[in-house]
Amino acid sequence: SGIGGFRAKQFWLGGLRRGSTPSRAQHSSASINQSHSSVRPYIHPLMHSVHQRVTGLRAAKVTGSSARVAARKPTSTSSQAIRTSTSRSLAVSPRAELRSGVSSTRKKEGAPSKAAPPKALAIDVDVATEEPRLRTRGKRDLAECKLRIDGEWYDLSGWAKAHPGGERFVRFFNGKDATDVFYALHSYGPNASDEALRILQRMPKCEAPAEPQLPDAAAAAQCENFREFRRKLEQDGWFERDAVEEVKQLCKVFVPLLAGSAAAWSGTSDVAATLLIALGMQQAGWLGHDYVHGRGPWCKAMRSFAGWINGHSTHWWTQKHSMHHVFTNEHGKDEDITQEPFFYLTHPDNSASPDSFMRQFQHIYGYPLYLVTFALWRVDSLRTVFKEKLWHELPPIVCSYLYLFTLPPPVALGSVCLSGFMVGAIVSATHQSEEVMFDQGEFVDVQFRSTRDALVANPIMEMLWGGMDTQLEHHLFPTMPRYKYHKLRPLLQAFAEQQPDYEYLISSDAEIIQQNWMTLRDCAK
Repeated sequence: SGIGGFRAKQFWLGGLRRGSTPSRAQHSSASINQSHSSVRPYIHPLMHSVHQRVTGLRAAKVTGSSARVAARKPTSTSSQAIRTSTSRSLAVSPRAELRSGVSSTRKKEGAPSKAAPPKALAIDVDVATEEPRLRTRGKRDLAECKLRIDGEWYDLSGWAKAHPGGERFVRFFNGKDATDVFYALHSYGPNASDEALRILQRMPKCEAPAEPQLPDAAAAAQCENFREFRRKLEQDGWFERDAVEEVKQLCKVFVPLLAGSAAAWSGTSDVAATLLIALGMQQAGWLGHDYVHGRGPWCKAMRSFAGWINGHSTHWWTQKHSMHHVFTNEHGKDEDITQEPFFYLTHPDNSASPDSFMRQFQHIYGYPLYLVTFALWRVDSLRTVFKEKLWHELPPIVCSYLYLFTLPPPVALGSVCLSGFMVGAIVSATHQSEEVMFDQGEFVDVQFRSTRDALVANPIMEMLWGGMDTQLEHHLFPTMPRYKYHKLRPLLQAFAEQQPDYEYLISSDAEIIQQNWMTLRDCAK
């Protein structure tokens, strides 16, 4: 009953739930005890199966088996077998465990107690480098993750998995300087909150790694110049939010949304309803994007804004979008430019991506395909919510679908498609025709090389672009309110002119759309 019951529970936790990613708590004895009531119906059949296998192995007359059993040291049931797993937590099969000697772990009757052996080791695959690493069960991962912020090295090896933006995000900066990335995306005081800074201050400090990957003297000097520019903006209050402007941004969403809903419910005009609701959904997408980036009590309260109207998961969007912001136009990391086989922004011969027969037609179907942008984002959001059990994100998403059900089907479908097209055609337009990089560079330098601002023709186009026309300002200062970016543009242009390696890229909105289409056409050849 002792070994059988324990192994039965372990088979249930490791085998029947195969495919999920267990936390360290699931490997602890406390987690097993807490799960005992939920697995009780499955214990008896598994106990019987294990007992039969153990009995059969004991009865088998295999040369040397008795010697191996006699020589084996007694072990505690909390650290029975050496387990091999990947990041997907592939559990060891019952047969493999029996072969590894589980059947011989019962203590000999009357045998003196001995010290427990070392904890069992497991093999994981590092999500950043795809290299195997050893770790101890119940211990923090041993894979080194040291990064530098403000000249101080921090050891985040054990904390990386707890990073809200994802573990791989942190591990990409192992051995590198992450100062500019930290202040760009996190709450550190001047942007209405210092939560992230307080967490950083509690992280263990350490010595520099053996082979750090730091910028050379010229690049480091430009980085320091940018940090001084940021500090000047902080002192002048550029990160502070204005209540009147915040109301204006909300009006851009709800005025067309309510007008379109009234037209749809009254049956006045399905076409007008579709256009107005689509405009409101697009503006909700831009504003929700701002709230996810923003810091402070107001942005925190409005963080799920896009979920209520467009059915988008905040967690899914944050994971995807943060990678784009930091590794802009870096092939294999930035999903906004890594869209094969539907879009090729670099020729397969240059990117080593598998080719597709669809590539020769991408300049034809490219822009029409943006019609499904919001529909795909809705699907990805639901998949993320259910896969990661983010039940707190369900209410706003469900409400967005309930709203669609109140509309005539053509209006509901048309507004989702049209709003997705207006976002998809613009959201990455200022990146797609710029340099695609295959190596990780310094944050500020990468933004200047991969981002182009747009000169919009009039206030209506400025509204439709939703702040994406000031894309460089946004990428360098994403926690700044977007209604301040146009005033910031001349200051940033003047700063770039003073730096030897920074070039401020800007073109008209029509030229950028044309360049995007030409990029698709050229890569189709």
